[in-house]
Amino acid sequence: MRIGCLFFPSFAIQVELRDNNTLLGKPVIIGGLPYEPKAVHDASKEAIRHGVKPGMPLRQACVLCPQGIFLPLAEDKYNDAFMHILSLLINYSPVVEAGGKDHAFLDVTLERDEICFIKKIEEVIREETRFQTSASIASNKFVAWMACQVTKPTEPLVIPSGEEREFLEDLPIDLLPASSESLRRLNLFGIYMLGQLAKLPREAVRFQFDGEGQILWELANGIDNSRLMPCDMPEIMKGELTFEPPAEDVAIILNRADELLSKLSWQLEQRWQCCHRLTMSLSFTNDHVAQRTFHFKEPTSSKDVMLRHLKRCLEKAGFAAPVNEMRLSLADFCVAEGRQASFLDKPLKCREMLKLAISQLQRRYGKEVVKRALTKDKSVLPEDSFSFTEFNSWKR
Repeated sequence: MRIGCLFFPSFAIQVELRDNNTLLGKPVIIGGLPYEPKAVHDASKEAIRHGVKPGMPLRQACVLCPQGIFLPLAEDKYNDAFMHILSLLINYSPVVEAGGKDHAFLDVTLERDEICFIKKIEEVIREETRFQTSASIASNKFVAWMACQVTKPTEPLVIPSGEEREFLEDLPIDLLPASSESLRRLNLFGIYMLGQLAKLPREAVRFQFDGEGQILWELANGIDNSRLMPCDMPEIMKGELTFEPPAEDVAIILNRADELLSKLSWQLEQRWQCCHRLTMSLSFTNDHVAQRTFHFKEPTSSKDVMLRHLKRCLEKAGFAAPVNEMRLSLADFCVAEGRQASFLDKPLKCREMLKLAISQLQRRYGKEVVKRALTKDKSVLPEDSFSFTEFNSWKR
């Protein structure tokens, strides 16, 4: 089996830069405000040069990089962006696995020209999302993941079958998925490279580190028998439109969005469904891509509700360039909820049909299935304000 791996370094930073190109070249720190008791989730290269690292307290990051731009953690936005990547990969591979929040694996066993294929995948990702990625292909997931860690963006690395151990031998032992205690003990034994661990007897490593030692020894030798686990992709209903010429006026964009939402809303109603989430993606003439996701408090299939959210967003936004393409997608579907309507509040128009329905129910389930409600005039308790009696005939 041959497995490809795509790694998106500093993925959260890439998403923020995609949505706000004014942050390019600036020290960006994601996780919250400096005074919040939280940890750094991700940091740009400019912030890392000042010593900021993911996992350190935000207050410490502020001391190291006081000029940094601190942004809140927007997990929903990052998850949506990653799910979009997975939806693209599914078009090119029979099995796609989400390895984490910043990398994915895919089955490339049937590809004859692996270099050409992985370059094509990188190009598609770059054109559709503007994200940088490191790519690799190997005989198993661990080796493919290690190759992604050492290769450079736009330079995919392919490890031929049989050369896994040779490739891994000069990589640091810290790259193994081992506990901190096991890594500390390996260093005490003078083992700092995967090649050093691979040369040790399997039983000796297993004796010292129990079951974990067995796994670590196999990984150091390029042995990984774990299978790809196909990810469960959420159902998405989407549509797109192109502006010719590119649109600069918000009114024009909203008018076309109205048309697109009418189609999507009609499709929802035909399926008796509502959605919890709407995602809008705009492509500009300067190659910039902006994406915004709206989460509805109550599920809806109403075009007007969705359009109202788009209108508020677009009227506040300032466009640096005309829009040449818009994509709208609906997700997180649920069954449309029905509400019981009272036929007693209005003049009865279908008396004969109602009589027929009652008679059919009585023949099938007995006369007791249909009751007549009687109102009590002098009841004190609300729950005692009516009673049920046997329904014998229809009274006008």
